[in-house]
Amino acid sequence: MTRFDDYLGELLASCEHNPAIEGLVLMGSTADRSRVDEWSDHDFAVITDAAAVEPLRADLSWLPRHEHLVASEREHHDGFKAIYDDGAVIEFAVTDLAGLATFYANDWEVAYGGEAVVGVMRDVAAKPVPASGSAAVFLAALLVGVGRARRGEVLSGGASVRGLALDHLLVQLRSSVPDNLDPRRRFEFAHPRLGAELAAAQELPVEACARAMLEIAERELHLPPAAVAAVRARLGWGAGASG
Repeated sequence: MTRFDDYLGELLASCEHNPAIEGLVLMGSTADRSRVDEWSDHDFAVITDAAAVEPLRADLSWLPRHEHLVASEREHHDGFKAIYDDGAVIEFAVTDLAGLATFYANDWEVAYGGEAVVGVMRDVAAKPVPASGSAAVFLAALLVGVGRARRGEVLSGGASVRGLALDHLLVQLRSSVPDNLDPRRRFEFAHPRLGAELAAAQELPVEACARAMLEIAERELHLPPAAVAAVRARLGWGAGASG
């Protein structure tokens, strides 16, 4: 058994022996273990009744090897990230069935919990993720990012170009969906040429990165010509590829 499988077995045993825990749902590569490698984390949701949600969130001693946790943090969406002293990472949620129904998911497996949990997860997996790819947002993020970088806000400008703009570009570029929850995940595997080009662009200074991304987008997508012309004129980039 690998270290990944060892932890998974311990997690299942820990949850099954805790009377407050009614189900365990594995997600991502934790569910599709054909994708697991040495860098994979564990992604899961623990199901309980509404009254036990906060107590289980407040006291993580139900986790396997909890005494070896070196960092844990509750995130804004009430999920958790935690790190063990061997560098292993876990991402998890503690929720009831009503909360579980609000999730989005691709790969999933109900490790235990019965038909009620399975039924909720079938509905979750069938639920479309809200569309997040917009040409307008992509172009605006380039404008904002380059403008900030030019005034000296390189960190903020880089975040706009390499963060928001890239995410909206990736969603529009995907002809297949490697991961419907995160447009960056496994993009290079599904689109190696584009992935390599975009990865190389991210290594450039902010403005050069933004310009390279726009050229890729013009070549690969049908962007609004007037909007592209406005971006190029405002930034002084001149005419580019036909969109």
